[in-house]
Amino acid sequence: MTDTKHLEESLSNLRREVDRLDIGDEQTRLRLGRLIADIERTIGAPAGAPPHDLGERLNASVLQFEASHPRIAVVMNELMKQLSNMGI
Repeated sequence: MTDTKHLEESLSNLRREVDRLDIGDEQTRLRLGRLIADIERTIGAPAGAPPHDLGERLNASVLQFEASHPRIAVVMNELMKQLSNMGI
């Protein structure tokens, strides 16, 4: 399986986990949605540069969800590794 295919699978997993989440804070849900959209744009146009803060925002989200929603943190951490392996 290609790196991009793995990444798309992880994004699909993340979307499912976010949909299942009981987030009372709409701001958090919107932030996660923007993060997912940025990742999708990045893998859809690999020649373009990713948003400069994509890695930082993904890392911050992992840290935020580690205790409250560990499954989302695991999926996000997986995404970070895959993006890093792709040089993104």
